[in-house]
Amino acid sequence: MNTENEIKYLFSDFTTNEFRKLIQALKAKSYTFRGFADFAKTEQFVLWRHDIDFSPQRALACAKIENSEGVKGTYFLHLHSEYYNLLEKNVFNIIKEIIELGHDIGVHFDTHFYNIKSEAEIIEHLGKERDFLNYLYNVDIKTFSFHNTNAFILTCNKWEYAGLINTYASYFKEELKYCSDSNGYWRYQRMKDVINEERGSLHLLTHCEWWTDEVMSPWQKIQRAINGRANFAKQHYLEFLKESKMLNIDYK
Repeated sequence: MNTENEIKYLFSDFTTNEFRKLIQALKAKSYTFRGFADFAKTEQFVLWRHDIDFSPQRALACAKIENSEGVKGTYFLHLHSEYYNLLEKNVFNIIKEIIELGHDIGVHFDTHFYNIKSEAEIIEHLGKERDFLNYLYNVDIKTFSFHNTNAFILTCNKWEYAGLINTYASYFKEELKYCSDSNGYWRYQRMKDVINEERGSLHLLTHCEWWTDEVMSPWQKIQRAINGRANFAKQHYLEFLKESKMLNIDYK
């Protein structure tokens, strides 16, 4: 029997099978999948953005589905995430594979890390993160998204900062229909309803950690991401001991 929350928050919407169906629904309505730097305002397009907050692994799963459907998205990388490290070899290789699948990447910029209070500070720190990610992945990043917006960030409506297109620019907020899965549930409207009802161009935001093969609650998904990272680190240590022919010493 479905629980009250499972019904209220539509847990069954957030599976990889449903993710593929959303893509197919957009294709059926002749939407063109574009990046933030290569769309034409005269066409019917969709900008599908993925902010990677918790799980590069789930991001790769979504990237593979998009690639198999012949479309692309934009994956925004968080340099200050508490849940993954872009400098870890495993994570680095995951992002490289996402790029090799034909997707764009951008900066998921955390103003809170720097305690930013002005647009000048955004330009300074965002430029440094752009340059670092360009170097790390040998790409030309063209866009960024803010992480965890606040009242100040929502006033930063310029088209670009530090030479990067701002996904929170006035145009994207005012001219496109927007839909997001923030925190693992639909904050305003179901994405499938937006796609079915809308005729204009779209700005869709998904966080891939919410999209799993089986139906789960958002809390279960976060626990799995955290435990998965911990288990990977433990296994990495055990393999290091084995390869180094060193002992793993405990009380017993």
